[in-house]
Amino acid sequence: MAAESTVLDRIRSADNLPSLPNTAVGVLSISKRPDASAEMLAKIIQTDPAVTAKILKVVNSPLFGVPRGVASIKQAIAMIGQRPVTVMVLSFSLVDGIKADASGGFDYQAYWRRSLSAAVLSRRFGKIVEPSLAEECFVAGLLADLGMIAAARAVPDLYAEVLKRAAGKPILEAEREVLGVTHAQITERFLTDWGLPESICRAIGAHHDDDLSRLNGPAARIGAVLNSAALIAGVFCYDLPSERLDGIRALVRSRLGIDAETLENVLNGLDPDVRAAASLLSVNVGETVNYAQLQAEALMQLANLSVAAETDRAQTARAAADARIEADRFKQAAATDGLTRIANRAAFDARLAEVLAQPAGAALIMIDVDHFKKFNDTHGHQAGDEVLRAVADTLRHTADDKGFVARYGGEEFGVIVPGAALDAARDLAERLRAAIHACPIKHGGRCLAVTASLGVARSGPGAAAPADLIRAADARLYDAKRNGRNRVEPAAARVAA
Repeated sequence: MAAESTVLDRIRSADNLPSLPNTAVGVLSISKRPDASAEMLAKIIQTDPAVTAKILKVVNSPLFGVPRGVASIKQAIAMIGQRPVTVMVLSFSLVDGIKADASGGFDYQAYWRRSLSAAVLSRRFGKIVEPSLAEECFVAGLLADLGMIAAARAVPDLYAEVLKRAAGKPILEAEREVLGVTHAQITERFLTDWGLPESICRAIGAHHDDDLSRLNGPAARIGAVLNSAALIAGVFCYDLPSERLDGIRALVRSRLGIDAETLENVLNGLDPDVRAAASLLSVNVGETVNYAQLQAEALMQLANLSVAAETDRAQTARAAADARIEADRFKQAAATDGLTRIANRAAFDARLAEVLAQPAGAALIMIDVDHFKKFNDTHGHQAGDEVLRAVADTLRHTADDKGFVARYGGEEFGVIVPGAALDAARDLAERLRAAIHACPIKHGGRCLAVTASLGVARSGPGAAAPADLIRAADARLYDAKRNGRNRVEPAAARVAA
């Protein structure tokens, strides 16, 4: 095992490491001044046209979500603040420095896939649990594994041995054995030398620890976010086995204090956000994995383990057949909503992506139960559950084999109609609306009157993005609600590819 101080000294004195360009040094210096102003920061950034263009591109992208176009650095600072702009400059500088040397045996593609997954997750978690630190969380996620590259470049022979041993054990354990220090600790020292904020440095140094109690203040909050993001990114990037997904989701919900639906929304949006971030930063992340695919893989791994165990015990053809049946049941359960017994959100997402990849495209009907909260408030949650089950049954029976019916979330449902024209989808939507209105729902001796608002959209020529079609149908749904509810609102035109 190499002595920690020796390894760190060799890394810190190496001449082939990422370095901060003058723009980043100037921005970091200004950020520490008590009289720092937006004008001072903008003046430094504007001396570097490449960095200026990248910041404006990110701020105006869907990933950032600024409500109107930003045309200058001064506007960007006014819209999102000095701290987020400062950390963006540092991020771009470090990304460019890392991309400058892609030699050797280090897997940069896997590195960026993991780092961008952690960064996107960190920012989304940060916006939920600590909005004021969301951008610091993004930078922490982006830089958390920088120590890997520092070690791979400064001590390539030692780090090659780390990677060799990591094939059979966690990489942190291999790093401690060979280097006497982990990449997280190397990153903390590295970024501290550069003068990055202490909260980011300390959070990165501790983010792989199960016990984050040694952190406090902003560092503790960033550390909890970063630890959660790193665990989930590990599953999405196959550093951790996918069968651990359920346990990690439970841990993240507990650690961050978020509910299951909020976490599901974050995970469903991870893959497109990672690909968008990779495009904005011009880095190659290779093939990514979406959440529905990961869930299916996790289920199949569990099913395969079950099959293997059953086969070992029984050693008969009957045991193997029973295990296959069980695996199919698990697959069906993973795609089924537990309350309504129709397809769930994961199955909806997978089916929509599948049909939109076909030349014929699809129409989409989004349905929302009107005044659903009143059923829960007036008659209790059991009445609300009965309403959802009855609406689901009505949609399934009325759509028959014409559409794929799923529960999208809460009291909202979706019907995917492959290849249907907009007029045909609108007609089906009207039949669905009428069937819901006419459906008698009895609860506690009362007959509950239920209506729904529906929005219809159709994909245009070429492969449309699922998110765009959902957004268009949802917009029409809310038009229906604004126009009096219990009605259908179709899109005026097809959604462009």
